Amino acid sequence: MANIASGYVSIESTNKEFLEDLKNKINDGPFNYADSADIMDKDNGLDTHFTGRWSCEDAWVFFEDLMANADYAFQQALIDSEISGSESEEGAREAREISKQSGEALITRKDVSDEKEWEEEEDAVITDKTEALAALQEDSDSLEHVLEHLSDELKADKEMVMAAVMIDGEALNAASDELKADKEVVMAAVKNAGHMLYYASDELKADKEVVMAAIENNGGALDSASDELKADKEMVMAVVKIQGSALYAASDELKADKEVVMAAVKNAGDALEYASDELKADKEVVMVAVKNNGYALDSASDELKADKEVVMVAVKNDGEALQFASDELRADKEMVMALVQINGAALRHAPDELKADKEMVMAVVKNYGEALDAASDELKADKEVVMAAVKNDGYALDSASDELRADKEVVMVAVKNYGEALQFASDELRADKDVVMAAVKNDGEAFQYASDELKTDPEILALIDD
Repeated sequence: MANIASGYVSIESTNKEFLEDLKNKINDGPFNYADSADIMDKDNGLDTHFTGRWSCEDAWVFFEDLMANADYAFQQALIDSEISGSESEEGAREAREISKQSGEALITRKDVSDEKEWEEEEDAVITDKTEALAALQEDSDSLEHVLEHLSDELKADKEMVMAAVMIDGEALNAASDELKADKEVVMAAVKNAGHMLYYASDELKADKEVVMAAIENNGGALDSASDELKADKEMVMAVVKIQGSALYAASDELKADKEVVMAAVKNAGDALEYASDELKADKEVVMVAVKNNGYALDSASDELKADKEVVMVAVKNDGEALQFASDELRADKEMVMALVQINGAALRHAPDELKADKEMVMAVVKNYGEALDAASDELKADKEVVMAAVKNDGYALDSASDELRADKEVVMVAVKNYGEALQFASDELRADKDVVMAAVKNDGEAFQYASDELKTDPEILALIDD
């Protein structure tokens, strides 16, 4: 099919729950234009081959929008992940490589069109304007074929290109340089797809009306605006209020403007990363940022990383934020005890001596069983601690010692809470009918973890049938 872009993306993360959620989002997202996305699990991540219309830009914007969405449950996990990938579109002879390091909230694009070896084009060039326009009017899906094979003359024909960008703003990338400098054409394109400002002429990238239209559609379009407009406070304020992470594209002067930065971090706390050093040390700014996104503590000044009030707010938002607190605060038992009561995930970033403190760990796992994974090996083998953890979250059995995974009392509590915890039990208990019955009663999916012998047991099969 003409003008189908082929894309590939690799996401590196150790957060399994996040990866499962992301697979569902990819299946429902802009990754399935010509064929369904091909998602492959791998150790600590996933790889996906997919297709896009004209380009894979929608896929990259999809990830950036998730990273900018404070309501997305795994926003920080996505920001913490490493992303790499590529896209190519044979018809337009365009190829890009993309990348994102851990902690970054935006994806870097690199044009590698000139470096790629392209297959020889065999399809005929379309020269009949009437035929091309008729095809667009009859079926917008023919846009790909039409623009891929347009003659240079038709790519410079305003009526032709206007018809195309009205259907899909991404068609601007196939237009002639002359039309990429035509304000009417570019306005139509960026109103439809703001990120297409990237293909506009330098003159139009400096046109405030055009850029405002683009950022109203996609705040990330600020990155393609002229330096003058990146320093325009009205412009930047309009952008960061709807996409705080766009602060990265603002001028250094505006990154030091408290009003601008406050607007950005109210929208996306992690935008603090792009603020000036002075504002990273401003408690009012940092408090707003960490309240929105606890991970923003990573960008705060050392002084504020040692501020109890700031750290409390950050950890309340995200327990993982404790890792960015000062060494002194992380070693303060009273402080950490208060923090883990707020968010059990904070235990993962406490000093080793506190991870081995039974009082501390018991306080956490009673309310956040999953935190058992952060406890010392000694406490993972402590039956009282593990029982408290699996009562709260059966999945915590995964972190228990081998001895306790073979303890029937512990395993029974775990599978009654979470049937699929059966997978973490010892082989002996996976062959114990009482244990398997309890697990399957909780969740039929647990059946797959039973011993081969019990998979043929009539009583257990009856539970599955029910």
